[in-house]
Amino acid sequence: MNLMKIYNRSPVFFQNVFTTLIGFKNRRERYSSDYREALEEYRTEIFETKEQAEKKQAELLREFVKFAFENSEFYKDFYKDIDLEKIRTVDDLKLLPVLEKETVRQNIERMYTVSENDGIAVNTSGTTGKSMKFIYTKRDFQRRMAYLDVFKERHGFINLSMKKASFNSSKIVPPGQSNKIFWRDNFAMKQRIYSGYHCQPENAKYYVENLNKYKPDSLDGYPSSIYVLARYINDNGIKLDFKPKAIFPTAETLLPHYKAEIEKAFNCKVFDQYASSEGAPFVVECECGRLHYCLDSGVIETDENGEMIVTCFETHGTPLIRYKIGDRLVFADEGEKCACKSVFPLVERIEGRSIDFIESKSNGRFTSIYLSLVSADFSNSIKSMQFVQNSAERVDIFICADERYRADSMDKIIIDKLRYSLGEDMDFVIHRVSNIPKDPSGKYRLVINNYSKQG
Repeated sequence: MNLMKIYNRSPVFFQNVFTTLIGFKNRRERYSSDYREALEEYRTEIFETKEQAEKKQAELLREFVKFAFENSEFYKDFYKDIDLEKIRTVDDLKLLPVLEKETVRQNIERMYTVSENDGIAVNTSGTTGKSMKFIYTKRDFQRRMAYLDVFKERHGFINLSMKKASFNSSKIVPPGQSNKIFWRDNFAMKQRIYSGYHCQPENAKYYVENLNKYKPDSLDGYPSSIYVLARYINDNGIKLDFKPKAIFPTAETLLPHYKAEIEKAFNCKVFDQYASSEGAPFVVECECGRLHYCLDSGVIETDENGEMIVTCFETHGTPLIRYKIGDRLVFADEGEKCACKSVFPLVERIEGRSIDFIESKSNGRFTSIYLSLVSADFSNSIKSMQFVQNSAERVDIFICADERYRADSMDKIIIDKLRYSLGEDMDFVIHRVSNIPKDPSGKYRLVINNYSKQG
């Protein structure tokens, strides 16, 4: 019997023990000496001028390109005809080719500079339908955690010292559970994990009651889940017994009406941030409510369509240089200044994270972030996926895969995951295709919901 089956058959008390044991493992991986060193560095490093920040960025860029060429089999071939000595500044990056997602998918094992045993593997959510496994060095992973935590500290929340409520796609609730306990405790990280799968209007009452008992210092995770609770709180005139320091949404686009509703309900500020599981430079929101592109975390370029081309300095395990990540970004006017006095460039908005959804008959709406996780067990064999809903009862799943895809077993995994999320009262039909067309904007859409548009 595997661990997941043991977990699912255990009482909630023991499920909390399981969750905490995994939390201790994650804490060792994420928060040891490299993390503490990076925390101190990011807390104290202040850039007085944009030129100073750009100089640091150029230094890190040169070191990173050199490392990738010397240590990654893929980059040795990819850059074999390029004089890398000419790459001195961000402007020189245009001498290097753009790295497309399909190129990464086909060559990702040759890109690795560290084994999975010696690093930390992360499966991307694949919001364009392409889920891949990226491996971080342990040092890089901890430094990214530190960067994120210093951002949160600036808004009043201290990780590992304060309690947090996290809304994500962890399958903490066993299939068929009858009671209304949609959360589990990770005592190792002072975290209560709330199931995003079950965070639907009919369950909002139970979530809010539990949050009132738990009284977290911050909330983080999918804004669509937190928004459901905020609507319930505001619609019912509920006054919470606690006030978080701040709320930090992740993974989905923070829509303006989401932010307004959440801030009203929880009586605190919502601070957005952008990064990605495969590795992208940080874009974070300051106390003035503006987004800033953090020059010391990488390079963000945009093409003629506003699509981001990223170089992330903390991806030594799977180096990403001029990677076309699939998200879109709009910079503010170059001369615009922020009242917070940061020298980092201003970002007007990030447009890339899809808000398309599938409508379940019994379980509500599921955004693309949930649907994208169904291919995580075989991340490198699927080229692209698409979910199409034309009626209330049925979802068609189109899969473009290579020869490593085993339909007899993998189809079942996909359907089982969908039934877990969307319910037993829907039909799921898988179609294997050689190509999934792009939409008029030139981008793959993971979700096409024709049914809700009709309604």
